[in-house]
Amino acid sequence: MSRDVLFLGHANPEDNEFTSWIQAKLRNEGYKAECDLSLLLGGEEDYWKTLQDILESRSAKYLLILSKNTFQKQGVIDEWEQVKIIGRINRIKDFVYILKTDDVSFGVRIGVPTKNHFRFDESPARALKRLFVKLAQDNVSKSLNNPLSVDAWIKNKFTSSSGIIPKKESYYSNWLPICDLPPYIYFYRYQNAAQAEAIQSRIKDFPLIRHDNHIVTFAQDMSVEIPGLDFDIPYAEKTQQKISDAFRKVENDTFPCYADLRRFLVRLLKQAWYDYLAGRQLHIYELSNKIACFYYQQSQLEKDKVFFTYDEKPTYKQLVGDFFQSKWHYGMSATVLLEPVTCFSLKAHLVFSDDGTNIWTDKRKAHKARRAKGKTFYNKEWRSLMLAFLASISDDKNEIRIPLSSNQFIRLSTTTLKFWCEYGYIEPKSEGRIVPVDYPDDLEEDDDLEEDDIDVDEEGNTN
Repeated sequence: MSRDVLFLGHANPEDNEFTSWIQAKLRNEGYKAECDLSLLLGGEEDYWKTLQDILESRSAKYLLILSKNTFQKQGVIDEWEQVKIIGRINRIKDFVYILKTDDVSFGVRIGVPTKNHFRFDESPARALKRLFVKLAQDNVSKSLNNPLSVDAWIKNKFTSSSGIIPKKESYYSNWLPICDLPPYIYFYRYQNAAQAEAIQSRIKDFPLIRHDNHIVTFAQDMSVEIPGLDFDIPYAEKTQQKISDAFRKVENDTFPCYADLRRFLVRLLKQAWYDYLAGRQLHIYELSNKIACFYYQQSQLEKDKVFFTYDEKPTYKQLVGDFFQSKWHYGMSATVLLEPVTCFSLKAHLVFSDDGTNIWTDKRKAHKARRAKGKTFYNKEWRSLMLAFLASISDDKNEIRIPLSSNQFIRLSTTTLKFWCEYGYIEPKSEGRIVPVDYPDDLEEDDDLEEDDIDVDEEGNTN
């Protein structure tokens, strides 16, 4: 029998929530992740024998969920001693992974400090990504073909304390759909790169890209009269490419090929978004992965508030507020996805200043502040902040019109794509709040983030 199971050891019931979450994440990646919550359904004559058989003959890795509760459980202690023997006898390299979830001491048990931990207590997003990379490096096989749906994940949550209840609810995504793209992208070839560079440096009214001696743009007409020059720069050749070809893979060797077209489409849309928000006088904080986070300084908005409509009712939200003696600012960045939905994929950020103007440059100080402030936000706060920000950048609070050329626009809604689910949940009380496992800001802001950690490539594919 092949070893293809990732077995999750944890304290039951204290760490059930995290275990269910990480199990769902692993299964969604195709791994056969198991734990007592999914294996023991009731009626087993000897459930310890069932778990032991899986550990000894089927487990590729043993993932220990390490918290202050872990080694308070005799069952986990027994598993820990057993898996050390299994890994040694079967000569399985790095058989045990440790997923640290809180500030439990590294010396809590013999053997724990000798292993390199996945630090979910510091950055869940980064730790999860590194876990996937390590599993791939160790050649752990994937046996599940289809990603889990939200419905399947809910049905496989075996904890009764999660607050999830059968109730049809709508959920806002972070996808802002782009529904009215123009039919063509145009390629203007000039005599040399210097001419194309002169065009690029002087036309600022709509997005364009210079590629060697080509200008790539949505604009159907490119004037030979260039602002700031007393002579004309005519193009040598003009070609057009259907945007629909970016969604229909056709291999060809001529420029622009399929990959070129997708890359140019993504870059033009990103440039359009950037130019539009910069043109509305929003300020830019550059994240460590070179993505621009747009935010308002204090007093840019009247009383730092945005009034908008939610569920057909007027409401408002502050996008700048007090944080002890300092200020927090809600910010937003966007990447472009072409599939499964052509959209701007939005991401929320919190940045901080002492005076409402100058954003902190101390990364560690800002990280601690985001964690502290983020604890006070529920899902409804993040949702309302996102909708308020979108309303603030609209022309009439109902539509965002972003120029693509002198006479073409994309029209975006001020609400993101919504999904319906057959389940809802009971919002936890503030006394029991913890920082969400999928906290939005951990990934981008770490000092050691590599360029390869960006989640969406230039062709609009998710990595």
